[in-house]
Amino acid sequence: MSFLTAGESVERMASYCRVEQLLFGLFGQWAVEVELPVAKLALVSAADHSAWRAKRWFEMLPTAPPGPDALLTLTTVEREAFDLIAELVGESQGARIVVAYGELLPGLRTAMAAHLERTTTVADAPIRRLLNISLTDVSNDVAEGIGPMELVMTTAEERAAAERVGAELAVANARITHIFGV
Repeated sequence: MSFLTAGESVERMASYCRVEQLLFGLFGQWAVEVELPVAKLALVSAADHSAWRAKRWFEMLPTAPPGPDALLTLTTVEREAFDLIAELVGESQGARIVVAYGELLPGLRTAMAAHLERTTTVADAPIRRLLNISLTDVSNDVAEGIGPMELVMTTAEERAAAERVGAELAVANARITHIFGV
């Protein structure tokens, strides 16, 4: 395994920033529409944490011209992946919770862990610090979402919708994984 170049690391950080912004919007929207209060709170918490992490990633981006804003334009793959996710989950609360806590947050965590492995203590200390904080934060969000996910998945209809979405996401896995910079 080789270490990331500075440019590759910046690309990953910009990707995290964009994806975290998208997660904030998606989780926030889903929280409004979920009926179960504990699931609503879990999604609001995950959305808040995504916003916080997006801000931290933005602060890590280079400020030299053209500036960090130039790195935040959504890629076609990111836009298509999030459109696909929104389309697949539809109105199903179970599918939304399963996708949030079973696909999106774990995918982000996997990408960050892979990034961390390709950094050095000396050259990438600030990035490593933020990656470690983010990994802990995402892991906590996933753990906090398990209970609400189980409560939402009590009906056969919700379980069936979640299984359908899971199967369709598995087919699109390469596109979904790519949004995390892997």
